[in-house]
Amino acid sequence: MMLARVVLLTYRNRTVDLSKLEPKQIGVLVLAAPFVLLGASGWTERLLFTSPSPTKYVLTVVTPIIAAVVALAPSPFLVFVGAAVFVAPAATLNVSFLGVSFQALVVVCLLAGIPLLLGLTKPVGKSAMAAVLPYLAVLVAIPVARGSEIWEPISIGLYAGALIFLCARAVKLGGGLAVVLGASFSSLLVQAALAIWEFQTHSEFDIYTGTVRSTSGYFFDFQSQPRPTGTFTDPISLGTALVVAIPVGIAVLHLLLLRRKWLAAAGMVASIAVIGVGLALSLSRMASLGAIASLAAVVVFAPRNARLRVAGMAGGLLAVLLAGAIALGGPSLIERASSVSDPTASGVATAEGDRGREYLWSLAWETGLENPVSGVGVGNFSKVLLAHAPGSTASTHAHSVYLQVFSESGLLGLGALALLLGGVTVDLRRARARAPVLTAGLAGAVVALCIAAVTDVVTIKYVAVAATLAPMFGLIAGLAGRDADDRSH
Repeated sequence: MMLARVVLLTYRNRTVDLSKLEPKQIGVLVLAAPFVLLGASGWTERLLFTSPSPTKYVLTVVTPIIAAVVALAPSPFLVFVGAAVFVAPAATLNVSFLGVSFQALVVVCLLAGIPLLLGLTKPVGKSAMAAVLPYLAVLVAIPVARGSEIWEPISIGLYAGALIFLCARAVKLGGGLAVVLGASFSSLLVQAALAIWEFQTHSEFDIYTGTVRSTSGYFFDFQSQPRPTGTFTDPISLGTALVVAIPVGIAVLHLLLLRRKWLAAAGMVASIAVIGVGLALSLSRMASLGAIASLAAVVVFAPRNARLRVAGMAGGLLAVLLAGAIALGGPSLIERASSVSDPTASGVATAEGDRGREYLWSLAWETGLENPVSGVGVGNFSKVLLAHAPGSTASTHAHSVYLQVFSESGLLGLGALALLLGGVTVDLRRARARAPVLTAGLAGAVVALCIAAVTDVVTIKYVAVAATLAPMFGLIAGLAGRDADDRSH
């Protein structure tokens, strides 16, 4: 229902008069109809793909429908942006078409770029995040030049940057803010629902092949309890992606209640509940702590006249989330949560792993101190780990964004990170004057991410996580650059 709302929002306050359609629009509709029927029959899937799967079948049915929506939409740009935000968690999903392999997110972003080239969107306006980009490039130039594995961070930056830019542009258009929010929540809701299904069935669904496999013996499992991943690579990535929806959802819920949108508010409550339970079942401790801290941040940053109501909603939803999570997660969830206060204590099931994490932290700290200015180079800390940390592999990392950056980029990298956070803070202050309640939710999301980054690196290591979180920063930049005309939308 929420995804359908994303499409409907592109027609906000407008009706489609079929008698006034342009010839090219009529042509697209005429062409789309038989392709929808052929796709539904399975003929298109058999023609284009050698290995059928549910995902490919849905793709062959949905593609001509999207083409028709774009042809009729007052703003095709918003359709493409909504699609890009929705598929962001599957950013690395490769699709083979007639022997050519490509990533679905890249195609959607390129399609969204067409209206940009045609001048059909508005400039973002003032954004501190955009203003600091040249300085960030200068600061990280030396660590990147010294690095050995630089394509990974560059690709992550390109994906995230493209989505931030597209979402910021979308916010400038009528209905764009709702499209970005709706697409993001729809996407995260799918991830959370999939996580709950994985937890209950002890299975994992491969979105590309459509196959289901058992997850017994999975590396990240906690004792006998499976830790779901959604379409991400690990449960920590899932938890980090889901956490931003909690504070933003509270803010959106407050706005819906103010406008007496009762049905939409009920849908938002249900969505937050599902996403919150999915987050809890990931057993990601820092993401869960970040979620709790983000609720406090929403209350603190909310306007005074809304603070009491926001606090009541945050407290009520937190109680519901805890009850639902404990009912599903049971003793394992309680035991995992209780380990937060002293994770390396004797008797804690994951104590050995946490002691290993502490060793990685100390090694990253020492590496940064030995190379304080520019670190050992982007991607080179893994070589240090291979040499000094028994059992390490090429994919082992510092288990902390801040220590990973310090070890590989030194003070230059930390300076770049501080500059970026400073830009986000300035944009939040500007956005607060334009959308105070929503900005409070976005500020809470930033707080949650900063906390989650203390014990893992998924936000800077995995494209899918960075792409999923990017729309939030796009909203911040877009709201910061809004003017009076934009706010009238």
